[in-house]
Amino acid sequence: MLDLGQLHKNIPYKNQLTPYSITRTIMEQGLPDILFHWHQDMEIIYVHEGQAQFHIDYDYFNSEKGDIILIRPNALHSIHPIGDNYHFMDAINFHLDLLGYSTRDHASIEYLQPLYNGQLDFVRVIKPHQEAYAAIRALVIEAMEIGFHQETFFELRLKSKLLELLHLLFKHGYVTTKTQSSDGYRKEEKIRTIIDYINAHYQDELTIELLASICGYSPTHFMNFFKKHLGVSCMDYLIHYRLKQAAELLQHSTLSVLEIAAESGFTNLSNFNRQFKKVYQMTPSQYRKEMKA
Repeated sequence: MLDLGQLHKNIPYKNQLTPYSITRTIMEQGLPDILFHWHQDMEIIYVHEGQAQFHIDYDYFNSEKGDIILIRPNALHSIHPIGDNYHFMDAINFHLDLLGYSTRDHASIEYLQPLYNGQLDFVRVIKPHQEAYAAIRALVIEAMEIGFHQETFFELRLKSKLLELLHLLFKHGYVTTKTQSSDGYRKEEKIRTIIDYINAHYQDELTIELLASICGYSPTHFMNFFKKHLGVSCMDYLIHYRLKQAAELLQHSTLSVLEIAAESGFTNLSNFNRQFKKVYQMTPSQYRKEMKA
């Protein structure tokens, strides 16, 4: 069985010369809620059980058992629980350098570089009834198993399976030309800018007025823009991001709850406790005890 894990913006490769990672995410009782992020890796997810809401670029859909979900490099994406629904998925992330992105040959120039640069995109999800599903699923599972067990010479087998997988995706029409207006690109860049700013400054006092000014929008237009494109309000995103940082500190530091609240950007302890319990269904102190039990 693969190890449990979570998705990260910066993929923690065990070996930079073989840039890939395998992660398992199990959602239960509304957690974890994976906020908007992006990374330079291509990501392939296999859903074993349950449902969750996926948001990839501007597309929303609910996953189902057996789905194969494709996320191009640098795509904005998030994964949210649906109520208390159980959701169990495995993911393989890999940089296209593993397949020869930096090599100047036909495969790189015609296929890998356009994928990386956003000129090409993937069909979001492949369902069990769709063309070549069985062959694609078999390669996805095999690549994950090879990457997890890391037997002698596994690097050659992993690279071979991933190249074969990409070949099937191209061959059966699961790679498409990405069409986006210049206005669409500008909006995407504003989204990336504001998310990066929040992630870097979540400990500071952040107001709608300040964040709106970074985008060059009025506060009202900014709030509508954020909610429309990310599916949640800006303040909800900020609170959830701060709570995620607080949960990490509760697990991995010896700071007091008061210190963690301040480190996470909360200026009021009672508000921190209330917001934390609302999301995690327990107080910060209870969470720390449960995680360290």
